[in-house]
Amino acid sequence: MNISPGRLGSFFGGLYTWIVTVFFGAIMLDIVYANLVNEAAPAFSEVSDFLLLLGAFTIPAAIGAIAFSWKSSIARNYFIASLAIILLEFLGPAFFSPLIQDMQDSILPTIVRIIISGLASILAFIGLHKLYR
Repeated sequence: MNISPGRLGSFFGGLYTWIVTVFFGAIMLDIVYANLVNEAAPAFSEVSDFLLLLGAFTIPAAIGAIAFSWKSSIARNYFIASLAIILLEFLGPAFFSPLIQDMQDSILPTIVRIIISGLASILAFIGLHKLYR
């Protein structure tokens, strides 16, 4: 069975785009669920575990998409930008946790979280589109 690098690029590009979009949807559900249900602390740990598991699949899929789309510099750059934003999402709370805790009653951290996840998803879709062109 002979699998060409172009087919692998399409597979990993599609896989990464799918995972990052599901990740964005899961974050949206987490935000809505956290705002609607106040007494659901045990469920929050399950949702955060799912988000971390999804994030664990996102990063290797992004690396695969970048590696197998290397010949298409435009698609590769969009995948790299999307991965950088996903890494910012994961590492941001570590660097900005005092600021996030101070703004706990504000809606700004929620808006920033939505923008970061949405932007990563949009960049992955653009990268996939450029890969197929």
